[in-house]
Amino acid sequence: MTSFPFEGLPVPPEPPAPSALPRVVGRPLFAGRTAVVTGGGAGIGAGIVRALAWHGAQVVLADIDAEAARRTAGQAAEESGVEPVVVVGDIRDPARIAELTEAAGPADFLVNNVGDHRPAGPFLTSAEADWQQTYELNLLHVLRVTRAFLPKMAERGSGGIVNLTSVEGMRGIPGNAVYGAFKAAVINFTASLAAEVGQYGIRVNAVAPDLTDTPQTPMWAGTPAKYADQVGRWVPAGRYGHPADHGDAVVFLLSEQSRFVTGTTLRVDGGTLAAPGWFRRDERRFTNMPRPLR
Repeated sequence: MTSFPFEGLPVPPEPPAPSALPRVVGRPLFAGRTAVVTGGGAGIGAGIVRALAWHGAQVVLADIDAEAARRTAGQAAEESGVEPVVVVGDIRDPARIAELTEAAGPADFLVNNVGDHRPAGPFLTSAEADWQQTYELNLLHVLRVTRAFLPKMAERGSGGIVNLTSVEGMRGIPGNAVYGAFKAAVINFTASLAAEVGQYGIRVNAVAPDLTDTPQTPMWAGTPAKYADQVGRWVPAGRYGHPADHGDAVVFLLSEQSRFVTGTTLRVDGGTLAAPGWFRRDERRFTNMPRPLR
């Protein structure tokens, strides 16, 4: 695999623009459209904000971290010339959702991005307070925010919703059973809502990430640096993901290029779910044995 030096470790190269998709000069893809992105201050959310702004959308960015939100808004404005509106607060708070709907008005697009695998640990020692926190971080706000913006979309007869889930909602994740259950719920909510609101011209899809280098899930947080050269063996695509990879996926799902796509969960995972438990030993051999890859 190709290594990109950053303190001696391979990192995914950041694309030269927020989105690899070209812009049409004088006619941006989302010109005149308003897009709401929750948790847009950093990580995958920031990649989505930058991509949507790059393609001309007026983004309304909600995040609990005021500094991160303003930093991303400034970066998006510098790149695209379109300055996002920032709403600071905890999206789990119904009052913040009301503030967000007021700031955005009748939004064309909604991206429910907020999520977190913490708190985590064995289910055997978990407590109901942990379950409730995980529920609020990964599912409850998706229902609330969607319900807040959906009526205007239905009234207008058009709209696009993208929910961020995880490949962990499609496979077992030891030590995160509750998180995995709620991510699976987001996938089913996406499919069920798509079937329900398609009659109003609204499409609903989801993006399922894996192994993306973000402040919440830094590449080497749980992996010794000595295994840096193994990334191409663990990830079929040969590298960790970048927030821009998810931004491009969201642009596709909200654009007319996917006009006949709804109820779908798009895996943006570098192929990890396509080859679960299989690791490349060399160009011709793979192993699913739990042993060092030599």
